[in-house]
Amino acid sequence: MTNSQIHTQGWISVLIAPKYEEQARQIRAKRDRQYGNIYTEAATDERWVGDLGEMVFKSWLKHEGVHEFTWVSDDAAGEPDFITASNIRIGVKTVKRKVAPREDYTAQITARHANEPIDHFFFMTYEIAKRRMWLLGGINRECFLQEARYYGAGERVHANYQIRQGHEIYNIAISKLVPPKTWINTVT
Repeated sequence: MTNSQIHTQGWISVLIAPKYEEQARQIRAKRDRQYGNIYTEAATDERWVGDLGEMVFKSWLKHEGVHEFTWVSDDAAGEPDFITASNIRIGVKTVKRKVAPREDYTAQITARHANEPIDHFFFMTYEIAKRRMWLLGGINRECFLQEARYYGAGERVHANYQIRQGHEIYNIAISKLVPPKTWINTVT
């Protein structure tokens, strides 16, 4: 991938052109029309970062020589984001951050995603101010659920993050993820 760099942890960072952010916003708008947008603060709505993550993941698969896969982009609610030729179902999870990831950071899924038809999760973070996407790594769903900590309503992940009812999560140290270049060999 052009504009990419591999870091000592095995993470891959990729610079993102503004036009791809706009494409992600358009995908998000289409999905909102399909499913309804429950997010009321439209001016600060950055859910499109998840769509951008899927776009980058697709590009990365192709860059790595993986061409036999399906990107589930229509009627995608409750479905995997990608399905490989060997029928491995992948959920791509992307969050936005103000800064680059650190080794002590964690990755998470909303608890309701734990029961979706997924075989592997792949985690990314978008350093929004620098337009830099970080591919952090993947993990088999069963391993994720064994290693992750569940946070229920009212619990604190840290001082500034208390879980609300209906927003329970599973949270894992990103150091437990399999680096992207190693992980891709487990799903292709």
